[in-house]
Amino acid sequence: MPNLTLRDVPEELHSWLKYTARAHRRSVNREAILLLELVRSGQRVAPTKASYEDLLAISRQAAALPVLDRRAEADILGLDESGVPRN
Repeated sequence: MPNLTLRDVPEELHSWLKYTARAHRRSVNREAILLLELVRSGQRVAPTKASYEDLLAISRQAAALPVLDRRAEADILGLDESGVPRN
C-alpha cells in the first residue's frame, strides 16, 4: 500500500484528530483514513461534540466545584465493606 505523509498540520487539527481517534479507539492513522474515505464517498463527517481542550476546561471547572456531600463514596453508592451493593 502507498504511504502518505502530511506536513505542517495545524496543532488544533492534530489535537482534534488524536482526540477523535482515541474516542473511537483507533490509531490516528486509521482515523485519518476513515475520515478521508467518508469525504470521498460524499458522506458528511459529523463533528465531535467537544474538543480535547473543551473537555480539559470542563474537567478543571469540575475539579474546582465545592464538595457538598461529605459521605464516603461507598456510602453514596450503597456498598458494604467488601464493595458489594447492600440489599
